[in-house]
Amino acid sequence: MVYNQLSSIRIWVKQHKWISFLVVGAFAAASGWLWQGRQAEKKEIPAVKADKRILSEGIVFPVRYAQMVMPVDGTVGQILAQEGDRVTEGQPLLRLVRRDYEARVGSAGSDVARAAAAVEQARVNWLDAERELERQERLAKVGAISKQQLDQAGTATERNHAALAQAQADLVTQQARLAEAEGLYNKTELRSPINGTIAYLDVKLGEHAAIGSVLVRIADETSWEVRSDDLTELAIAKIQTGNPVQLTFDGIPGLEIPGKVKFIRPYGEKKRGDITYTVTIAPERWDDRLRWNMTAQIAISPTRD
Repeated sequence: MVYNQLSSIRIWVKQHKWISFLVVGAFAAASGWLWQGRQAEKKEIPAVKADKRILSEGIVFPVRYAQMVMPVDGTVGQILAQEGDRVTEGQPLLRLVRRDYEARVGSAGSDVARAAAAVEQARVNWLDAERELERQERLAKVGAISKQQLDQAGTATERNHAALAQAQADLVTQQARLAEAEGLYNKTELRSPINGTIAYLDVKLGEHAAIGSVLVRIADETSWEVRSDDLTELAIAKIQTGNPVQLTFDGIPGLEIPGKVKFIRPYGEKKRGDITYTVTIAPERWDDRLRWNMTAQIAISPTRD
């Protein structure tokens, strides 16, 4: 039975050879077309260009800001503003307890008053001595007094003039001490040097304010920039002012801001084993979600190879 079926298949194939040739040819043509199409696709893929951008990391800064320290020692007596407050130039922010400084000013003021009175008395004495010398000189011309009396009048005049000079010098010294005391008194109050927003205020009522510690940071939020200090001398040689920059931010995924190189500090510093330069980037626009000290990724497209 099986033998008969195989014989029938062989007879059919012999009788229909042209159909077999046609199928094989069609399969070969299709394979060739697919191979050529894949080759064409490969040829059409553009070459990948090397990314020549210079990458670095930077920090967001306001263009204008102030970091304020207390220049004298003391205890915080008044806090006149809070974080987030808008302040104007010259506005008081905080004051120390001022009793000791007021006492110094008062004492120095009293010393100045005494020195001024001493100067006036010395001036009166000197003028009196001058007038007496002139009188003695007139008497000496007519022989009414001896030369010894005239010499004594001259000595008295000189002595009083020297006393006046000494009193005047002492007055200058006391005035300088008063100015110093007033200067220290004025330094017990911090005033804002710019218009801006208080971004940081690290002080509490009754705390000791140490000299040199940053107590207040104020930012002018109208303009911002990004600074990077990790560009090595090899990278910095390829960059120049005006180069286009693309900024992205770790804290705000998806945000991209174009910018340009605004400034390259000419002086290099040794950091992390390399000589590095600080580069300032000016963004072309801004986003209100960005904050002072946020981290930015910088991609600079250099115009130099």
